[in-house]
Amino acid sequence: MNDKWLDFAIRIQSIAQAGLQYGKDKFDKERYQELREIAAEMISAKTDIPFGLNIRG
Repeated sequence: MNDKWLDFAIRIQSIAQAGLQYGKDKFDKERYQELREIAAEMISAKTDIPFGLNIRG
């Protein structure tokens, strides 16, 4: 499964997770949440993992 787009999505999701964990600004956290959702949609499009399995934390 050497797919560059999947690698990018996983990296974006990791950055978003760190931002949600350590970010302090409300608006930044909203942007990190949006990135996390976009990354989840990208991963879903490239795998058999359905999007929307309670990705909000």
